[in-house]
Amino acid sequence: MTQSSDTALIQATESALAASTDRVVIIHHAGQRYLAKRVADQPRSRLQALLVRWLVHWITGLSLPMKTLRLSGAASSVDYEGDRLKSLAQAGVRVPRLIHRGSGYLLLEHCGDTVESQLGRWPIETCRVELQAEARELGRFHRAGQWHGAAQIKNLTRRDGHTWRIDFEETFGDLVPLPVAQALDIVLFLNSIPLVDPVNEAESRQLLPQLLAICLGGNPDPRVRETLARVRPWVKRLAWLSALLRGRNAGGRQHKDAARLALLAGALASVL
Repeated sequence: MTQSSDTALIQATESALAASTDRVVIIHHAGQRYLAKRVADQPRSRLQALLVRWLVHWITGLSLPMKTLRLSGAASSVDYEGDRLKSLAQAGVRVPRLIHRGSGYLLLEHCGDTVESQLGRWPIETCRVELQAEARELGRFHRAGQWHGAAQIKNLTRRDGHTWRIDFEETFGDLVPLPVAQALDIVLFLNSIPLVDPVNEAESRQLLPQLLAICLGGNPDPRVRETLARVRPWVKRLAWLSALLRGRNAGGRQHKDAARLALLAGALASVL
């Protein structure tokens, strides 16, 4: 890309951001798609941060700073995510190319639609195959000594038959042992799948244990398994608490968050 075309792209990006309040804006320029991502507009809730802090302390004995857990630093800087993208790219991980760091935003290569958005377009047989492939990819990623921090299927994209990882704002993985960060990746990955059409509850009960076994087989570090075993009873308790606090809707169905946690707890119990 020449300097003039680069300048034109940045100008187009800043014009698009000025015209939109969305945090993520797709940029169309010179026949190509790009993605502009603003910094977090508000920190994570204090309750969410306290729950994560308490759980990490119980598992590892470490007390993570609330500033880190609430993502409060993201509101003033894009440096961390930009640096992680560069580091992961240098390590051979498929992540979006960082094109420009602007004032309060990153301009990135567009790497296809998310796996989450594509599930609804695929028949269930294709969903099974694709999700098993994602589990194998996560195992390889972990075996290479990496952690994601936001390994949900909404942060995995597909392009040219390959998976690309996006969203690297989370910093806690720099503060805890690697197996703990990798165990949380697995929890986030598995918990993001149930009840996303067409993966219904019955399908989730069959599929989640398979995906967990694939993840652990790809990275057979016993410390990851041990961490997950310690997390398992708390996932079960959180599922119960979430169902209790949120109650049931008019149709008598549990809130999806509680149902997902219960399915995750079942998968952990069956494999571990």
